[in-house]
Amino acid sequence: MSPLQWLVRLDRWVFMQATRYRPAWLTDFVKWITGLGDTRAWVVVGIVCYFSGPQGQRLSALMVVGGLFSIIATNTLKFAVQRRRPFEVGCDRRLIREPFGNSFPSGHSTQALTITTAVALIYPSVALPLLCLGCAIALSRIYLGVHFPLDVALGMLLGTGLGHVSVRVLDLMTL
Repeated sequence: MSPLQWLVRLDRWVFMQATRYRPAWLTDFVKWITGLGDTRAWVVVGIVCYFSGPQGQRLSALMVVGGLFSIIATNTLKFAVQRRRPFEVGCDRRLIREPFGNSFPSGHSTQALTITTAVALIYPSVALPLLCLGCAIALSRIYLGVHFPLDVALGMLLGTGLGHVSVRVLDLMTL
């Protein structure tokens, strides 16, 4: 067995273990958390920030830059890798409907960590709760059965990097 095959098997095993016990009360909360990672939610937050003054406008611009980087990177990788979702390869543990798209990397994970990392870099006083929120959104995708752990982990790493890049780009744009 090749190292890649071993890694895919391990990823599936971890997924199956992580989705074994999911009580209804926790599932409702996790569905709510994953909803916070939807693009629509980020757009609403960005609009509210924009109309809250100059600092909010900077934050809104950062969210737009980070969101665009996240969407471009995620969709490029999804197209290039074309990894199927767990429910498409015999690991159907879905608790929500997933409309379409490939699994790698997790778009929710990438976007959540891009935006929360970028904002945390600018506002260190709220870094801990923001990064906890980003991680909760990312991990919710495994719990809900729509992503394998590696999709989420690498989406989180990608998002963290893109968060740093987003701050640098915004700094260059405002010079």
